[in-house]
Amino acid sequence: MNFTEFVTRSALNKKITVVDGLPKILKEVKAIGRNLNQLTTLCNMGKIICPELSELKEQYSNAVVMLDKIARRCS
Repeated sequence: MNFTEFVTRSALNKKITVVDGLPKILKEVKAIGRNLNQLTTLCNMGKIICPELSELKEQYSNAVVMLDKIARRCS
């Protein structure tokens, strides 16, 4: 949550929830997305064929597990 969102919610007397660890996981998911986009671009350009995605899938799976743990803590 950025400062503007915090002030707005405070002014409107809305509940503010801070989730520890979420920014780190979101950064990881964004990095995975960038890697996937780069691989897609290279495939479309014909520079690579059938890239190995097992490491990317493993990273994404780990991120989903961490997000699930955070969601369970918040519920």
